[in-house]
Amino acid sequence: MHEVARKDSGDDKGNVQNACLEEPVDVAEALAMYQRMMLERSDAEFVADFMVFCWQSVDPGRVAGLDLPGSVVDACSEQLSLFMRMVDQQDQQRGAPAFWKRYIEWADYAIDFPLDERKRFMWETPGYLEPAFSVFMATGGAEMRSEAMELLAEYSGSGKARAAYVRSVIESRLSSEESCGHQHAGG
Repeated sequence: MHEVARKDSGDDKGNVQNACLEEPVDVAEALAMYQRMMLERSDAEFVADFMVFCWQSVDPGRVAGLDLPGSVVDACSEQLSLFMRMVDQQDQQRGAPAFWKRYIEWADYAIDFPLDERKRFMWETPGYLEPAFSVFMATGGAEMRSEAMELLAEYSGSGKARAAYVRSVIESRLSSEESCGHQHAGG
């Protein structure tokens, strides 16, 4: 199994470092691991990790690039749909699963996701920092820079799809600033 040391900082920022396992590189193996673990875990962090893993696994570019079998893609798609419905049915309007549901709806279906709503996920869930990456990206790096940099540092060693996605969005924003010659001061 792909166990890593548990990092327990005493607070729960809603970040993937609190997870006990790293995702296997093989998508089918990772899916099987998540499905096994789901029998024991249903906490918000686990659900958010599994949601983003499934979402990223059905991305057409990834499906083609990894030549994923249709059965694996279908299983990930079904699991993601289940999680999306679960967030609605359980009336979970806060925390990581609710944020990722809204983010995925925005990213894949162009459903409006205003900045104030993104920020509200942080305000309503004390210590939950993750939505900062989307505010940072949506404002062209003008808002929540220090929070985004904190996420980037915290997620730097994680192999989870969720951490990799957040890192790539932040790094992309920073790269575009560098290529345009902009240096952003403050945070």
